[in-house]
Amino acid sequence: MRSEPRCEFARRLEFERGYSLHTVEAYTRIAADFLAFLGRNNVKLKRLVRDDLRRYVEYLRFDRQNGSQSIRMKLQVVKAYLRFLADYDKSTAPKLKLSNRDFSYKTERKDVQSFSEGQLSTLIATVASCRTEALEALHTTTGKTALWGKRVFAFERDLAVLSLLIGTGVRISEALGITLTDIDSVDNSIVIRGKGKTVRKVFFDLDGIAVHLLHYIEARSRLSLDHDRLFVAVKTYMPLHSRGFQKRMKGYLKRAGLRTSATPHTLRHSFATVMIEKGANIKAVSQVLGHANCKITIDLYTHLSTEHLRAVMQRCNPLSAEVIPVEERIEMRKKYLPYLDKTG
Repeated sequence: MRSEPRCEFARRLEFERGYSLHTVEAYTRIAADFLAFLGRNNVKLKRLVRDDLRRYVEYLRFDRQNGSQSIRMKLQVVKAYLRFLADYDKSTAPKLKLSNRDFSYKTERKDVQSFSEGQLSTLIATVASCRTEALEALHTTTGKTALWGKRVFAFERDLAVLSLLIGTGVRISEALGITLTDIDSVDNSIVIRGKGKTVRKVFFDLDGIAVHLLHYIEARSRLSLDHDRLFVAVKTYMPLHSRGFQKRMKGYLKRAGLRTSATPHTLRHSFATVMIEKGANIKAVSQVLGHANCKITIDLYTHLSTEHLRAVMQRCNPLSAEVIPVEERIEMRKKYLPYLDKTG
């Protein structure tokens, strides 16, 4: 007896396509939402037509207030589900032949938001200040030592997470998925399990990362836990979830005077932007970020930050008094001309 289509769809995504559990859950949720939309509108899946897809897009855009990137992604999931049905159970698949164009949706290009080096330093310094204050309270208070001890531990953990995000560009889901066995203290590297069950290495042999990470690992080693996940919640000592960390990060951003709309992914963008503006090899940055190919990195990160634009304007402006040697001008042109078609 065949299993329910959505269950089989999820199974194939996980075992045949190698998608992560998080991605599989998202895809099956989108497929279920699409089917629910058809049900509310009395549309039989077998009789699906292009106008039904158009109405679905209108529903996502106006009723659900989804952005263009979200709509585009959901259409791709719907396309994948319908193609799966055509292979798995033709009796329920749409009769109409739908092309790739039927599932396309134009998206607007958004500037990648990132922090400057100074802002990143301010964020780290703010959390370090919180830790120092908690340590002083722990050593001077006569009561609630257990509470202050937990607060110190939380700040040490957050410093380790933030330094990893800022210093290696890993995704928050990747950072929170690190286990103790993923860490090689001899090689100063960490095995990162990324999207599609890909595996890569990042390195923490930089004082800005190692100091906070090793300090936290030492603090964690004093706990008796029945799991090997590196980052844990303070109340339960179970694995830390991204939502809980993001809430704490928002508090740090507010205290640091930085925009509170930033997310852990903003730190990944910041890592890539600063690395490339400092002249890092794009292929190396792409590999560290875990991108499938360099084109993704180029499309996302060859923009220029406000600080970089200001510096270029001040140095190369017709009214600038600085004289740039001819040799340096030639080298700059060689370096940046290949990216002219990527500047938007």
